Amino acid sequence: MVFASRTIRFVVSHFISRTSRPLSSARPLVKRRFENFDYYNLQYNSSFAKMSDPALDLLSETFASSLTLNADPNQVTASILSQLPELTPEQESKQASLLALSETFPESATQLNEALNFSKFFLASEKPSLVDLITYARVRKPIVESWTPEQFKANEKLIRWADRVQKSEVLKGKQDPATLINLSVLGSGGEKKAKKEKGPKPQAKKEAAPITPAMVDLRVGFIQKAIKHPDADALYVSTIDMGDESGPRTVSSGLVKYIPLEEMQQRLIVVVANLKPVTMRGIKSEAMVLCASDDETVEFTIPPEGSKAGDKIFFEGFDGVPEAQLNPKKKIFETLQPNFTTNEQFEVVFKLEDGSVRKLVNKEGKVVKSATLVGAQVR
Repeated sequence: MVFASRTIRFVVSHFISRTSRPLSSARPLVKRRFENFDYYNLQYNSSFAKMSDPALDLLSETFASSLTLNADPNQVTASILSQLPELTPEQESKQASLLALSETFPESATQLNEALNFSKFFLASEKPSLVDLITYARVRKPIVESWTPEQFKANEKLIRWADRVQKSEVLKGKQDPATLINLSVLGSGGEKKAKKEKGPKPQAKKEAAPITPAMVDLRVGFIQKAIKHPDADALYVSTIDMGDESGPRTVSSGLVKYIPLEEMQQRLIVVVANLKPVTMRGIKSEAMVLCASDDETVEFTIPPEGSKAGDKIFFEGFDGVPEAQLNPKKKIFETLQPNFTTNEQFEVVFKLEDGSVRKLVNKEGKVVKSATLVGAQVR
């Protein structure tokens, strides 16, 4: 977390004091020092030097309990960092770019809106990172004071992101409700509503959760045995241990033309474990074997060395709690799967809209691979 650490240390170094002055009294000094600050590398300077008063205010209010005036700066920095998600080097690089982009808001509204991809937050983390907090502080006032309903709707992903940030645990109860971004404007139709007659209030629609790879239950499976389907020449029927307390599951897969039966025995694979079961020629299939393929070849995706049945597999940045069962009507897997592929190192990755990728890994960071395919479809 080099970028976040340097950013926080910079803020802390100006807020920490050996006196008993309130934090607010130090803010003018902080602003003056920002204008002349050049201690860190140039790539960090623009985000620091142009940090607005709203961003400083939000950070000081958010981490007030950590910004104790007599604390050691290193201890304060560590305390604040412990409340933020850990980032990969790739995420730190993206954070720097996004902070620079947010400096030009509202001109950069469309770019920020598109940068969210499938993610709850900008860096595909499960809770707000530093870039979420600073960007939120920069966009909140212009959105609240001057945006029209049409602008809300044109930047819906950004508005829903802002709502998640302001409702997050780190900001809960630390802002004046009158200053918050009103998500209901998305459904206002652009006109002020007349006073409603007394009566029961209509129930607000529950906000749909964004579709992310964290929803998919990917695991290591172990094929105990496989046979040919008695009523379908193209199908195998496998008994696969996926770590369930209820025991192994039955899985049908259309791999007869591509993988010999002897290679379907006693081996580790990767499975999608929360698809809705389907009956294939009279036999219920309770999961899907995850394979890599091109026009001519189909091969298993290979779990990391040392894996065992039931081990969780996830794309970097999307280590969440998967759905118990994917709802077929919501097309969750169908939306995500076209972005599953393999890179030049045969590693299975999830490709985001901005071209960056997240590797499919276990909790130790070891990567799932295909044997020989680059740029494969993974499904």
